[in-house]
Amino acid sequence: MKRSLLRALLFAAAVIFAGAFIALDDAAAIEIAIDDTKIELVGPTGYCPLDKSSWPESQLIDFTSDGIKKRGERLAYLVDCERVQSWHEGGSGKDEGNIVDYQASLQLRDQNVTSAMLEKLCDTLRKGDDSSKGWFEIVLATIKGAVKGSYGGAEDTTVIYLVLGYEHPACHVLRFSLRNREKVYTVSALTTIKSKLVTVHVSKKIGNMDLLKGNAEDVINHLLAMSQQAATALVAANQ
Repeated sequence: MKRSLLRALLFAAAVIFAGAFIALDDAAAIEIAIDDTKIELVGPTGYCPLDKSSWPESQLIDFTSDGIKKRGERLAYLVDCERVQSWHEGGSGKDEGNIVDYQASLQLRDQNVTSAMLEKLCDTLRKGDDSSKGWFEIVLATIKGAVKGSYGGAEDTTVIYLVLGYEHPACHVLRFSLRNREKVYTVSALTTIKSKLVTVHVSKKIGNMDLLKGNAEDVINHLLAMSQQAATALVAANQ
């Protein structure tokens, strides 16, 4: 399947998922600052921010013209509100549900990022993604990555990434990665907020059985729907 067809299918499915599952709540706004620029982050309804002391030390991602870098500045880290207490206590709730992670770019921190710059970055990232590979190669790399992760693979390793496309106000990127033996799907929405590059990462851990049963597409569609709406709400809150 060609990348353009994949992108079309995912965006079409996301429209359905967006209406059925996700709502954004103005009351959930979180005010942060990047240097002297104040920004309001708007999370999905039912998601609560974790205290900074509970943020993971890893999982920082910066999308650059040179590819994906393991760095960035975390602005907020949200989980569904019912999991917050379990998360703080280190319970099993940490292994369930979605994560909504807001990060700022370090490479572009001192630049005034425009929509044109974002679209160009999206195009540059697309040229270096895995869409040129055949589906057999992608599936094989995913399986190898899953096996490696089960036997002690490195943290925060991107196995596969695909640029789903730029659709105002965001560039959407899909990643399959390994985080300390855990397999994760993430859809990232890169946006320009008050001339700052802010990315919303929506991720979910996925088990081996989910991969074998072919549930990955449903997971990706849902994550894409969440990232689309989160990006749109983020832009609207800061106009």
